[in-house]
Amino acid sequence: MPFYVPPTSDLNRLRFLQRTGTSATADSLVGDEYLSSNTLTKVTALAVEFETALNAISSTQRTRSNKALQRAEAIAELSAAVRDLWAVLRRRVRRLKQPANVLLFYGLPIDGDTPNPTTQDNWLPISQEVINGDAEAVADGFPPMSNPSAAELQLLLDVATAEAGEADASDRIYDKAQATVADLRVKVSKMIDDVMAELRFRLRDEDRASQRRIMRTYGATFGYLEGEAADADDQDEEVVA
Repeated sequence: MPFYVPPTSDLNRLRFLQRTGTSATADSLVGDEYLSSNTLTKVTALAVEFETALNAISSTQRTRSNKALQRAEAIAELSAAVRDLWAVLRRRVRRLKQPANVLLFYGLPIDGDTPNPTTQDNWLPISQEVINGDAEAVADGFPPMSNPSAAELQLLLDVATAEAGEADASDRIYDKAQATVADLRVKVSKMIDDVMAELRFRLRDEDRASQRRIMRTYGATFGYLEGEAADADDQDEEVVA
């Protein structure tokens, strides 16, 4: 015997509510009230709220992706400048026979090996250390770095810091949008269960095939056991074992 299959995706949950609202409204106009007016009012309001929340997920996800890309690009430009500065510094130390401990001002070890941060955001404090170190090196009697200079590095750091902050903010907005949908998902699932319970009660005098035909117009879908013949309305439905 065919059995009811609750919607398992947010899009299908929304479609269920929307079809319920459309069908209940149309049926009430011809005197067939399979849902109470109170239930219809709740379904209609919840459908709008859920659709708005789902749209917010899509919108904030796009913004989040764009901000993440902008952060990555800004940090990539910053890290490239820092690496350039380190390369120039190593050549200058060798050329001018400066003491190796000059490297320490700029976040390099005595052997001059280039640090390899494990995350993008690690380049922000590293860059700040290089900028601060340049001022300390100058105070200690060494020439300031150039190509790039600390000032040039500061401009890139400011941009990268701003982009990182905006990316973090977009992450939080996206998380809140997801939380909103998660909360609504519980309400929507409960509403769908209530709709089905009310339909079953109001259609209890109809034969099973008629019940399913009407329920389908309200968004319900049905599954079948392996080898079971599907209703004519469900010829394209997936067979559920």
